[in-house]
Amino acid sequence: MLADIDVLGLTLAEYADARRTHPQAARSAYGKLMRSGIGAQLPAPTRCAAHAGVTKFCLPAGPRTTPVLESESVIIPMHSYRGSNWYTLCVSSQVGCRMGCTFCETGRMGLLHNLTAGEIVRQRLVARQLMWANGAVPQRTFRYFGDGIQNVVFMGMGEPFDNFEALVQAIRVLNEPTGLAMPLTHITVSTVGRIDGLRRLAALARGGDRDWHNLRLAVSLNAPDDRLRDQLMPINKGMPLAALQAALREFPLARRARLLIEYVLIKGVNDSLEHADRVAAWCEPLPCVVNLIPYNPQRDAAYAPPEGATMLAFLRRLRTRGIFVKRRVTQGCNVMGACGQLGNPTRAVSRPTLSISSHHGP
Repeated sequence: MLADIDVLGLTLAEYADARRTHPQAARSAYGKLMRSGIGAQLPAPTRCAAHAGVTKFCLPAGPRTTPVLESESVIIPMHSYRGSNWYTLCVSSQVGCRMGCTFCETGRMGLLHNLTAGEIVRQRLVARQLMWANGAVPQRTFRYFGDGIQNVVFMGMGEPFDNFEALVQAIRVLNEPTGLAMPLTHITVSTVGRIDGLRRLAALARGGDRDWHNLRLAVSLNAPDDRLRDQLMPINKGMPLAALQAALREFPLARRARLLIEYVLIKGVNDSLEHADRVAAWCEPLPCVVNLIPYNPQRDAAYAPPEGATMLAFLRRLRTRGIFVKRRVTQGCNVMGACGQLGNPTRAVSRPTLSISSHHGP
């Protein structure tokens, strides 16, 4: 029965099948559901905070337990040097994360819940409601719905490839032409470097299904050698840098597309010029852009942000080595919504030891 299905996790064809009708007959109802929220069951945010244009909101997720589990999402204002303005929505794919990266608040929570496709898509619809409530005017044209959100990035809580099926289904729904109609070029998936997930996504791209090669891909690097990356990111013990680089070189990117290599700079840990030289050497065979991110302070963390001069020197060193590099402007720290800050420590669980097979085959 349709009442027992989370319709926000369905494409048009799946929605029509659940209603036991033809997709053409269901187009109008589906369009109203996704584009206007008519018939959608949208929960009120359990928490919401805003500062300097950044809005962080939390939604109930998973079983209705006490205390309630929450997904966390962030609406981020963006500006170009040409004067254009828009918003990016950072969404979560899990509540917590089992990857255990030591510089990430979410990783210190452990994994509490894999979000369903409907729970992922719901973050986009609630973000639209919040934007409308804050003055964004709905337009008659459906493209971006007049709320100003032009990009969705899977950079919130969780490792997207650790919840692969729900991730792919949510992207199908976000991309559905009759519904949200977000181009895949406006959706970015960020991974710690799960090679198995990269290969499954590559298979979709090679299959020509919905032009998956147009999806944007970001990879967290954060260290230029296995010894240091093992310490910062446990995933590296089973999927080391050489294997990750090989998988990225094989990935079927769209023409002229570039990988986004994310590098969180931590004071005294990975921010020396020697580190920069080794990052450049690792990135050299890849069509990529390096995104430098200053470490954002967290609760009871042992790390510290880099000095401004250190970050500038690191950036310049990469550029002298021929690497295209950008510095990410930190936004959302005041609401714990910046990179690495998402996660509610009161919901943390005792994290089991991460076990990732070193076998990289399909």
